[in-house]
Amino acid sequence: MRHRLNEAPPESAEIDKIVGNGADARDSRRFPEFLRRFRNACFLDNQNRHLTALERLIAQYRKDGLVLFLGAGVSRGSGIPNWPGLTSEVLKKSGILPKEGELDRVQRALPAFITQFELAGLRLGETEFTTTVYDSLYGGTECKPLISLLRKIPQPYKEQKNWRGWRDVLKALETNETLKAVADLLIVGGRHPRCNPQVRAVVTFNADNLLEIYCQAKTSGRRLVKSVDRASVGEHPDTIPVYHLHGFLDARGENIFRPARPPAQGRRWQKITPELLPELVFRESQYYETIANPTSFVNHMPQSFLRSLNALFIGTSLDDLNMRRWLHDSYQERVLHRTKYLRELYEEEYSAAERDAKLESRRHFWLRSEVETDKGGKLWRVPKEHVELIMSNLGVQVVWCKGYPDVCESLRNLHTRGRDPKFGRRIAQFPH
Repeated sequence: MRHRLNEAPPESAEIDKIVGNGADARDSRRFPEFLRRFRNACFLDNQNRHLTALERLIAQYRKDGLVLFLGAGVSRGSGIPNWPGLTSEVLKKSGILPKEGELDRVQRALPAFITQFELAGLRLGETEFTTTVYDSLYGGTECKPLISLLRKIPQPYKEQKNWRGWRDVLKALETNETLKAVADLLIVGGRHPRCNPQVRAVVTFNADNLLEIYCQAKTSGRRLVKSVDRASVGEHPDTIPVYHLHGFLDARGENIFRPARPPAQGRRWQKITPELLPELVFRESQYYETIANPTSFVNHMPQSFLRSLNALFIGTSLDDLNMRRWLHDSYQERVLHRTKYLRELYEEEYSAAERDAKLESRRHFWLRSEVETDKGGKLWRVPKEHVELIMSNLGVQVVWCKGYPDVCESLRNLHTRGRDPKFGRRIAQFPH
């Protein structure tokens, strides 16, 4: 039988007051178990004082670690296009040109990105579609010099470890401050680099692998961060897995193009055929075969993380319907079971049990800029109160940043203030 508390449960107004302003001496006497739970959930510090969103994120990172969910904003500083830019470029290369407004009419008639990619795929064919996406992803003016440098990296891993060009790669990639801030969370240790145990995994919506290459350059050729784009790729205890939900296209083209080989008598070099191409999830048909399938790797893996671990969203607008569905399902399930547990825990009737459970189940975080830029280049201010209300219903606490540079500063704060060298090695402490 479960342990039952004889202390009186708090009312909704008392819960909101404690979480919003901290607890006073009277609260400490009346609700010791409630305060213990909300200290454990990082809403309060050890003196029962209120923690801001950023302070709570840092405390949660120090206590339990995080799974990072990355969007297009992480790679944008390296010249990688966002989803609207990528779809436009792929459509143009499929023959749908901006002249006479054809491209604009197609995008208005087919507003979903996956449908636009499907149209391009049907016009190009599977093999050409994949190479077109690669060219559109890495072929921009800003990105071309970087890709030329990355293609100099030796293909055999044993040669990469002793390659002398890593410093140049690192210098080229660290101009992207967001990418650098994320990588600094993954790799720690200075002269003796190792994986950060406080980062449980990385889940990315991006098809590029600049983060993995940056981390390899930071460690002078060691692979401490591993790309995972399908179920058959296993994890390794000494690496941090980076799960590519949409598949990934190697910046060096290694999983698309075969290197040139000298002719050899009696030998036939295998060509890249459609079944050997990377498994992408860009087109509408590919979505139905993967994310819409509840048992697929792409669908199951993020849901599993959101149910069991704490997540931090970086560089994403969080408007993807599948992502919001995963957040909603995991949050509602947690609230349902938490409410039942709390009603069983207290001897008295707990009318505010659901309010308590909803707050305690808000365990994911989103670094969000207060200011955005519209299509015309004008700045507009985000309605913070409304965004917070919507995201709270998905179990996400918004960590507001003044602008995109402040996002990087928040990540640096997380890295310096939340770092725990003894993470995972402390003796477990249990409540008395």
